[in-house]
Amino acid sequence: MAQEQVVQIKGSAGVLDGRTIQQGNVGMLMCHPHPLFDGTMDNKVVTTTLRTALGLGMSTLRFNFRGVGESDGEHDHGRGEQQDVLAALDYARDTLGWETILLGGFSFGAGMACLAAVDRPEQIAALYLMAPAVHHFDAPNTLPHEFETFVYMGDADEVVPFDEVEHWTNLVVPVPHWQVFAGGGHFFHGRLGELKKSLVRDMAAFKPD
Repeated sequence: MAQEQVVQIKGSAGVLDGRTIQQGNVGMLMCHPHPLFDGTMDNKVVTTTLRTALGLGMSTLRFNFRGVGESDGEHDHGRGEQQDVLAALDYARDTLGWETILLGGFSFGAGMACLAAVDRPEQIAALYLMAPAVHHFDAPNTLPHEFETFVYMGDADEVVPFDEVEHWTNLVVPVPHWQVFAGGGHFFHGRLGELKKSLVRDMAAFKPD
């Protein structure tokens, strides 16, 4: 498998530290969990998702939000982080040349990915949200019809309230694809294999020829 390349993404707060593997113009961009709780682009849910995309023949891109690792700036409580996702989307399209972009995120990163997708629906082919922290961002009541949304959640999540995420998925229009991991916790410990199988199924339509 190809080695990741270090990339620098120009953002509104400076340069964002990123990693990419290029193997075509279909790619998965993944956003990491909360920076104030040790969230980085090295998170296991992030890397598992990207390895899954690689196995399907897709390119991948991950990055650290502002103020994390080697990325410039400082944490902006979700406001600037939305701009970071938009900068990464532009980088994937304009610099990496991706024609089909799958956007994903875990926990805080899922919230930022969701808001960016609502802002730029024309750039997104599908949205993948793992344990979205709906209590930490202004979760929209409607999602764009340009793409399908997939939500993955453990019903024993100890960080993000399961009932709140379930309530949101039942109310938001159009209704997302909703998968519950019975007994699963926030970090999908012991369940990453199941998550990978679910992602393979849900990404299959975008697998390059």
